[in-house]
Amino acid sequence: MNSFDAKHIKNVALLGSHGAGKTTLAETMLFEAGLITRRGRVEDGNTVSDHTDLEHQRGGSVYAACMHTEWRNFKINIIDTPGLDDLVGETIPALRVADTCLLLLNAHHGVEVGTDLVWEQMQRFDRPVLIGINQLDHANADFDTTLAQAQDHFGPAVTVMQYPVEQGEGFHRIIDLLKMTMYVFKDAGGKPEKQPIPASEKERADALHKVLVEKAAENDETLMEHYFEKGELDEDEMRLGLKLGMMKRTVFPVFCLSALRNMGSGRLMGFIDNVAPSAVEMPPFPARRWT
Repeated sequence: MNSFDAKHIKNVALLGSHGAGKTTLAETMLFEAGLITRRGRVEDGNTVSDHTDLEHQRGGSVYAACMHTEWRNFKINIIDTPGLDDLVGETIPALRVADTCLLLLNAHHGVEVGTDLVWEQMQRFDRPVLIGINQLDHANADFDTTLAQAQDHFGPAVTVMQYPVEQGEGFHRIIDLLKMTMYVFKDAGGKPEKQPIPASEKERADALHKVLVEKAAENDETLMEHYFEKGELDEDEMRLGLKLGMMKRTVFPVFCLSALRNMGSGRLMGFIDNVAPSAVEMPPFPARRWT
């Protein structure tokens, strides 16, 4: 195993209601990084995190499970948590040690009662938040409705980082608003091809990119001055602004995923590496709510 300094270690808790795809995403992240050679399935009882007999019997996570992966010179420690309401006791310890919360939403169920219960726990700990809208390949997936529900439940900090060109069974293209590029996936998922944003999506992408730039700029006076002077921020400036926004909880970036088909996980891990704050970048403990 490689050695990492504190800035290159990210501790991420996977949170969400039952069936949001947390365990499947954890499995896909390990696979993408090459730590496992084949992905297990929750239904088959052979995933890395759901390893106990009780979890095999119940067909889902019962305990919080710790894993790690290495992605582009960073170490990401992953805590997969159960989503059932009666297992919330496993979620709280994960929140205590996580630097970032990754909240998964089911694209065909939207924000569920279980999601709100998890959110209440997340609010207690003032953690930075990433939101993954998962299962966009489901026949009944609805990105826009799920996004609107997230903004309604969790506030204006919910900020689009990516959106799908299509969804449902044909889902395979994602517009990334930070890099202003389109990721095109093969049916088997994995590493996507980068393509220019098509003309049919340019107006929408430009409008959402502007919102993202403004969200990044408003977290730092120098960035705001640069934005007023140039009308834009470069990618590094946006990363800095988004990191500050995550730390202040004024930005909850939204990503597109199909964990089952391995679409979007690599880009998400890259964002965790380069933008999500590490423990040493967060305010000292007395400034954060721990009770």
